[in-house]
Order: sequence, then structure tokens, then C-alpha cells
Amino acid sequence: MSCALTSAISLGCIDAVAGIKVAYIGVDVEVTAASYDADNQITGLTGSGTMYEYQLPKDTANFVETGTISNTNGTAFYSQAFTFNLQKLSADKRNQLLLLSRNRDIKIIFEDNNGQLWFMGKDRGGVTTAMSANSGTAPGDANNYVVTITADEPDSVYALDSLTSINGITITTV
Repeated sequence: MSCALTSAISLGCIDAVAGIKVAYIGVDVEVTAASYDADNQITGLTGSGTMYEYQLPKDTANFVETGTISNTNGTAFYSQAFTFNLQKLSADKRNQLLLLSRNRDIKIIFEDNNGQLWFMGKDRGGVTTAMSANSGTAPGDANNYVVTITADEPDSVYALDSLTSINGITITTV
């Protein structure tokens, strides 16, 4: 049976850190080929398009994935949600977020605080499902944008070994 388990899972050390360091977001990205290692981590990615770096303030971004498996229907998919904050309202950020919100095939590579890269929306892409602009009230309140992008994928989010394993997709950094 192709769904047979292949290994045990140990408890491991208490050494993980939550949160997201940085994200690379693209709306014109097409993945034409991917190669994987024995652990199903992406070791090579080929495609076209451009992904843009979004620098994220510490402790303000997160990723949540929920698997939906139906024994009755024989279906499984994984809902992926990436939520991030951008500090300080501005016309430039507003314009970029407006463009982002109008796309139906958003792809995101993000690096978590453990140094692991992840690729969200690889097969079906994501969409912006929530966005707010907050002026704040008191001087210490948040003055920011909060954006959530979600994707429903046939597989759980893929680990990516490095940005250097990407061919044909341009990564534009700040």
C-alpha cells in the first residue's frame, strides 16, 4: 500500500522558535518542475516570474495549516494561511497591497525563525482573504496593515532547502 507509514517520530529537543523572519511573495510565478529529496523537501525548483521580499517586523507574522481529510468522500486537502503585518501606513504599501489583493495565484516562500524555508501555494496558489489598515489611537498603538493570504493545496506545505535551488524565478530583495 502506498500510504504505509515509513518511520517513527521522536519527541525531539525543546529547541524550536515560533514566528516568521521574512517572506517572498509572487503573483506571476509559474512552477514548471520541482525535485525532492528522500524527506520530500524541495531541493530544486524551476519556473518563471518574480517574487518580492517582504521584510516583516519581529513577532508579527505566522503560518497556520489545517488538514481536512474526509474518509466518507475520500478527499484530503490542506488549508494554508499566512498572516503578516507591515508597519506604518503609506501610499506605496497601500498600492502594492491593493495589487496583491486582486490576484488569484499568490505563491509565498517564507523563512521561519528556525531558519527553515517553506513554500506555500505551490500547486494551486493562494488569494488574499483578509486585509486591514489600522491607524491606531494612542501613540503606542499599531499603525499598520494586517494581511492574510490563504491557499487550499493537495499536499502539506513543502520545505525548501535554499533560495539558491530556485532556477528561473527572480527573487527581488529590498
